[in-house]
Order: sequence, then C-alpha cells, then structure tokens
Amino acid sequence: MRFKTYIVVYASLSGSKVNRKKIYASIAVVIVATITIVILYSYFSQSSRSTYPDHEVPSPLEKNIIYAYRDAITGIDPSIEDDTGIIVLHLVYETLLRYDPIRNEYQYVLAREIDRVDENTWRIVLRDAQFHDGSPVTAYDVNFSIWRSKLMYEEKGLGLGYIWDCLDEIDVVDNKTLYITTLYSCDIRVSLAAAYSAFIYSRRILELSKADDMLSEKLTEWFNSGNSLGSGPYRLERYEPENIVVLRKFENWWGWREINNPDAPDIVIIKIVEDPGSQERMLRTGHIDIASSVPRGSLNSLEKDGYKIHVVDTFHNFIMMFNTKRWPTNITEFRKAIVYAIPWNRIVEQALMGYGRKGSGLIPYGFPGYSKKWELNQDLEKARELLERVRLLDKKIDLEIVITQGYEEEEVFAKMLKEALSTLGINLLIKPLPWQQVKQQGEAVWSDPESAPHIIINDWWPTYMVPYDYFSLLECLEPEEGVYNYWNWAGYCNKEFDELLYEAYYTSLQDIDKSLSLYEKVLEIVFEDTPAVNLWDMQHIYVYDPRHVVIRYEAINPLYTYTIFFQYVEVKL
Repeated sequence: MRFKTYIVVYASLSGSKVNRKKIYASIAVVIVATITIVILYSYFSQSSRSTYPDHEVPSPLEKNIIYAYRDAITGIDPSIEDDTGIIVLHLVYETLLRYDPIRNEYQYVLAREIDRVDENTWRIVLRDAQFHDGSPVTAYDVNFSIWRSKLMYEEKGLGLGYIWDCLDEIDVVDNKTLYITTLYSCDIRVSLAAAYSAFIYSRRILELSKADDMLSEKLTEWFNSGNSLGSGPYRLERYEPENIVVLRKFENWWGWREINNPDAPDIVIIKIVEDPGSQERMLRTGHIDIASSVPRGSLNSLEKDGYKIHVVDTFHNFIMMFNTKRWPTNITEFRKAIVYAIPWNRIVEQALMGYGRKGSGLIPYGFPGYSKKWELNQDLEKARELLERVRLLDKKIDLEIVITQGYEEEEVFAKMLKEALSTLGINLLIKPLPWQQVKQQGEAVWSDPESAPHIIINDWWPTYMVPYDYFSLLECLEPEEGVYNYWNWAGYCNKEFDELLYEAYYTSLQDIDKSLSLYEKVLEIVFEDTPAVNLWDMQHIYVYDPRHVVIRYEAINPLYTYTIFFQYVEVKL
C-alpha cells in the first residue's frame, strides 16, 4: 500500500487571541494521527520485507514500482552484455538514437543532431547531458564507448560489437561534436540505435575499475559487481542478478525537462520471479506492480478483476535447434521428419493460448525479410517417408529436448511434440532447466556434442534491425581455429551458408531492401538443411493494475525486448 503523509502546522498570528483548550485538543489529534501513521507504516513495511531489503524500504512519499521478470540477469557490462541484462541497461545507460519500428522513425537520445555529410561520413552533435557522477557526456566518452564495444567483439569475441562492422574512424572535434567515417556506404543510424553494444558511458570507468586499458577484464568485473556510470534516467543502487535489481531516479537526467511525466517512479525494482504462478500471486497480493509472465490461462480472470492486460507484438521468436553433431539428429532426413511431425496449426492455440503467431522461416513477423511463404503444416505421412528413407522408422529411438524451466509455452509445446513423435516410434525425454543451464547445454555442442541435447529451444530477439541477427544463430565462424559461435547450438557448419550470409549482411547495412532477396536464398539453405526452425513469434503480455500504473506508448518498444522505459510510466499513489 502507498501512503501520502500530510503535515499540519499550527501557528498563532501575532496579536491574536489564543484558545489553549483548542490548541491542546489539536495537539492531541496530531499525536493520535501521527501514532496511527507510524503503526500503519510499520505494519505495511513489515509486510513488504520479502520485496524490499531492510535498508531500501522506500519512503511513503516516494513513487516506487516493482516489475517482475522471469529470468536471472546475465550481466550489465554495457559493451558486451548480449542477453537479459538489456532490461537494466536501457534504464541506466543511453544510446545516441532510438528506433521506433512501428512508426518507422529514429528518435534522438544523447544525440541532438545527426547529419550525413557524404557517402561515408556522418556528423553527430551531442545534447547537454551528464553522467550519474555529475560529469558531462562528451564526444570523448562516445568515442571510448563505441571503440570498446567494437574491439571487445573483434579481439575477444565478446558482446555484439559486430554492429560496428562498417566503422572506420571516429574524429572528435570538440566536447559535443564528432564525425564517424565508415569503411563503405552504410546507414550508421542502425548501429547507433541498436539494442545492444551501442550504450554510451563515462571513460572514467578506467580509473574507477583500476583497469590498464579498455579491453581489461577488470572493467567487466567492475560492471558485473554492481557498478555503473551511465547517463540514463535511473542509476543503479543494488544488483543481485538472480534476485533483485534496484534503480533510483536520476534527478539531473536531461529528459525530465522534455517528457512531462511528474508521476515517473522514483524507485524501480526489478524482481526475478521465474514461476508464472508466483508472478500472478504476487500481483494479486500487491507485492509486484507489473508482471511480465503470468499463466496465460489466468488472463481472463485477471481482466475481470480489473487488471490491465497489455499485449505487445514483438520480434521475439522461439527457434528449435537440432544437434547436427550427434546421432540421429545429425541426419538431415531425420531432422526434417521431426519438423513435419510438429502439430503446427495447434501451437499458437495450445502453447500460446492465442498470444503469438505461427513461425515462418527464421525471421519474425514484422521484421524486414519476413514472409508467410515458409509456413509449415503437420504431415505425418511425409515424416514416415523420410524416416523410412534412412531406415529409422519405428526403431524406438530416444531423443532429449532441453527447454527453459518456467516457460509454460515451451513446456506445452514439448508435450505436444512428444505425443506426435510417439506415433513414429520416437520417445522424447523433456528436460526443463534454468536459463543459464540451458545456455550451457547449448554451448556444449562444440566441446562435447554427445552430452549436448538432440534438440534445444532458443528464444531469440534482435540486436538491431538487420535480418542477419536471426541467421547469425547458425553462423559457423572458424571452429578449427578455436573461434566458436556459442549461440550456434546446432553446431551447424556450412561454408555456402556463411558466405551467402556475409554477402546479405553487408548488403543490408547499405540497403535493407536490396538485401532481402539474398536473405531469401540464405533461408532456402536453412530450409533444405533444417538445422533449426522457428516455432512461433511471441506476443509479450504485461499485466498491471491501471488504478496505480499507467504505461505510455513510449514505454515499450519491440526492438528493445522486455525493456520497460520507466521514465514513460506513471505511478498513481
């Protein structure tokens, strides 16, 4: 419960007649009211101990909000984090631009002006902004941040710094002006607005972390120990990646002057709640304000009880990947047989309860390159023919599928697949694991493929608005040189695929429309080899009490997955 505290001040005007009895009575009323407030506050503070650490119970005058997210935070190094840390990073740090894919427009963030000087040169002027330590955001900090992201990827294989592939030089003119020169014609705005590896932070972190250079591991250790130095609307107060993240409003954020939201939360608490049922219970009992993953079967009941069901189309899809290095999923016909056994037309209805779309190719609905032509249908007869061709029909084969624990849509799908495969003499063992262990199982395909599962589901969302992002899951890189793509959980290697993907990628950086025919050829190879298949495109469902919370349009953007830009959220006391 949230309180408003009222303070009553009694004063006698000079020369006025004083009624002592009335004053004593008034004092008594104030004392009783004060005691009542203290008792009530003490009671409700005690009831909130499971949510707030002792030293972080918000003042009743502060507007606070609690957001339940279902996965542990995997890291908060703004240059190399490539997963769930996104929901924290976009509040603590800022990019130069943000892209709205619904309105198809760029929005200025730390940049005030961006002009294309010529084919390969961009001029950027920064707005007046400051970091959380009060120091100004300068072009030197932008230069440092971009180069660290690029080099951490190129020299250490960490992060998603490939978004800076077309970068050649950065020329800092003064504190507020810089020029970016590209190696070839490319739209640098796509990179400046990326969801990952485009964050700007203070170069003072070298001093604070006692690191010798920008590639030092000390920097990542410093960040992931709960430190930060960004310019975003919220600053980091507490970081326990498997439990809780606490953020406090940065009063000197430049944006408060522009967005006109006096009801923005003073404190944002991100609570890790893996179980959807627990999210629902905590929402109903007031222990959280926004749930990101309640059971879909409870949505009608929640709506009847007055909760707002906020459904958002996203670029978040669920890709089933086959272990191409382990028998029998190393056999193309066997993989295709499994794909044809999938009850495609029942997935959205049963696993997602209507909140999503049937997968088509690897690219999700609404993203550049999406096409319905790649949709599949269940064909058990075709599946039997393929198994017969490789003499594996009715051979009582045991397969293992790894799914993410607490993801009800994956659990339902896995049971559907198990039932379908049983008609082909295939037994499917379903193995739910926490997300971090799922990642470890997927990566094992490179070190010990026999210990890696035959099938694994990887949910994926974009780094930036380039189709390459989704195909990069199957990029081989150079394993013979010790360079692995640890997101390629299929262990898939195809030189023709890689070469065509590179061509499509570099074309898309110059002109997305011209690249789409190339991506279609890449998809034809995927369809033919079947190392992976997109099962569904996800709709995100946020549930909250509209009497206490208002989520503006700008607060949720499908490019920045699961991020809520809380500066655009209103908290009603």
